[in-house]
Amino acid sequence: MSLLPPIYCLSVVSIHPLSGKSSLCKRLIDTNIDNYQLFLSNNNNNNNNHKNSSWYYWGSIKHRRLDEQREGIFHLIEHSSISIVNNELIDNYLKRISTLTLRIEEQLTIEKKFFPKDKININGFLCIYDLSSNKSISDFLILLHTLLKTRRSIIIVTTKNDLITNQSNISLEFEQSIHYSLPNIPIIHTSAHEHINIQSVLELALYACDETTKKTFHKKYIPPNYTDAYKNEQSLKHIIQTEYRGLLNRHVPDFRIGSWEKFYDRWQNHTSIQTFIDMFGKQQAKCLYNEHIEELRKTLRQKLIDERLIPIIEMFLGDQKSKISR
Repeated sequence: MSLLPPIYCLSVVSIHPLSGKSSLCKRLIDTNIDNYQLFLSNNNNNNNNHKNSSWYYWGSIKHRRLDEQREGIFHLIEHSSISIVNNELIDNYLKRISTLTLRIEEQLTIEKKFFPKDKININGFLCIYDLSSNKSISDFLILLHTLLKTRRSIIIVTTKNDLITNQSNISLEFEQSIHYSLPNIPIIHTSAHEHINIQSVLELALYACDETTKKTFHKKYIPPNYTDAYKNEQSLKHIIQTEYRGLLNRHVPDFRIGSWEKFYDRWQNHTSIQTFIDMFGKQQAKCLYNEHIEELRKTLRQKLIDERLIPIIEMFLGDQKSKISR
C-alpha cells in the first residue's frame, strides 16, 4: 500500500490590491485556458465571490518534482488585500496575513470545495508583487520582514511581466533591491496572459516545504528567468500543437468523416487533445480541426483535377493539334 504524499499549505499574500493574487491562484490550481478566461471575465464583471472574506480556500493541487524524487499536495489559501472599507490598519493587516493557523469557521470556498480539516497550518508564503506597477517596494519589504518572523519559507512571485516594455532591466533592478537586504528569498517572474513559470512556482514551493530541503531550498532549484521561461513556453506550445495536428492527420484522413463535435466526442479523452485544449482552448482546437478538414477538401479537389480534368484537357489539346497538322 503506497503512502500518500505529504500535504502542505501555501498562503498567497500581497501588500497592494490588484497585484494578481487571484489570477496566480487560478493558474496554479487549474491549467485550462478557457477556465482562466472565464475567471477573468467574472472578475471584470465584479463577480468576485470572495472579496468580503479575509481569506479564501482555492483547493488543492498535486505536484511532482522534476527529478521525480518527491511529490506533495498543496492547499492554496489566498488572503484578501488590506480592507479599505473597514479602515484596516497596516499593522492589523500584517498580523492577519502572517497568521499560521486558519480555522474552518473563517472559510469561504470555491465551487463548494471543503476545507481539508477543522484547521490548517501554513507551511510557506507566496508573496505577490505586480512588477508592472510603479509603486515603491518599501511597503513590500515591510511585508517580507514581517513574514520572516514566522520562520516559514517565503517565495516572491512577480506578476504581469508581459505588460512591461523593458522587462529584463526592470526585473533585474527589482531583484537587486530585494536581495540587497534579503539575499535568500528566491524570486519567480510570471505573466498576466500566459502560463509562464507557473510550474516553477510549484517546483520551488515543494523544495521550500520539504523537511529535507527547506533550509537551503533557495539553492536547490533556480527558476528560469522570464525570458528563458517565455522561450520554453513557446517551445512547449509548438510541441503540443504539432502533436494535435499529428492526431488529426492520423485519425481524420477524409473530410467526410464527420463534424468537429463527433470528432471531439470520440477523442476528447486523448492526451494530445486534452493538453492542446488546456493550452490553447477548445475554440482553437475546433478551428484547427476545421482548417484540417478544409485542407483535405483542397487536396481532394487538386487530386481530381490532376487525375481527371488535366488528362481530358491534354487529350483535347492533342486532338486539336492533330486537326491542325492535317
